[in-house]
Amino acid sequence: MVSSHDPNSEWLHTVAHDLKTPINSVRGCIELVKQLGPLNERQEHFASRAMAGLQRMEHLVSRLLDISWVDAEVELDLSAVSLQVAIEEAVNLLDEMASTRGFTVDIQVDPRLESIVVDSHRLAQVLDNLISNAIKYNQDNGTITITAAPDGDRVRFSVLDTGIGISEEDQPRIFERFFRSRQGVALKIEGSGLGLAITKAIVEKHGGRIWFESLLGQGTTFHFTLPLDLQMGDGDDSSDESPLDRGEGQDGYVAAHTESALENADSIDDNVQENRASAHLDDASDEH
Repeated sequence: MVSSHDPNSEWLHTVAHDLKTPINSVRGCIELVKQLGPLNERQEHFASRAMAGLQRMEHLVSRLLDISWVDAEVELDLSAVSLQVAIEEAVNLLDEMASTRGFTVDIQVDPRLESIVVDSHRLAQVLDNLISNAIKYNQDNGTITITAAPDGDRVRFSVLDTGIGISEEDQPRIFERFFRSRQGVALKIEGSGLGLAITKAIVEKHGGRIWFESLLGQGTTFHFTLPLDLQMGDGDDSSDESPLDRGEGQDGYVAAHTESALENADSIDDNVQENRASAHLDDASDEH
């Protein structure tokens, strides 16, 4: 349940959660049609298109549930997490996507860093969002570099790509909900416009900061910092200065801001709903 007094957040959570039932029902029907007998080429084409559309709907519903948690008053589920393992797992989940376009992925974790106290599920989501964006908006055969290094009592993560970059006109809005960059829309790169807004909220919920550097046609680097141990303090990393004010960036680069709220996505009764919608079928699921 969403622990929030915000009626808009509760309404969004309820609507997004209720959409899961018809989505699972449609998925079950598509799978049932495939099991009734072999499909001809045209039938297979339309069934595949329907399933792809369904997966996009599931992704959007998941994003909406995340947004409802962003606006809710909830606590993070903190535990010690290995930085090397967390980054490698995020990369492995996206390895197929990266390999099909010939990307080189370089992971650089400072050996002095072993673990960090975070919400492991949410850190994974941040890494997934940033790395998948680095893949989607990169050039074929490009490079993605992921680093983690000490930064005082914090860890500074960076995800660098050699992709299409972000125009100066779009940079001030890049963390807005539902905003899509002009380059992404023009190239028909799929996205909901919610990933970076959710990522920013997760980082700030941990008391961290997120910002980026980008040059159009040359690539983008997203940086974010997190406290090494949230239990040692409140983790507040906010200040009146932006990363640019402190010299962390160059002309034409844009900094993000601080302090918001977010937590765990909804998983209340997925199993019950999937069993109900896909009775007598083998479950099938997919999908950053």
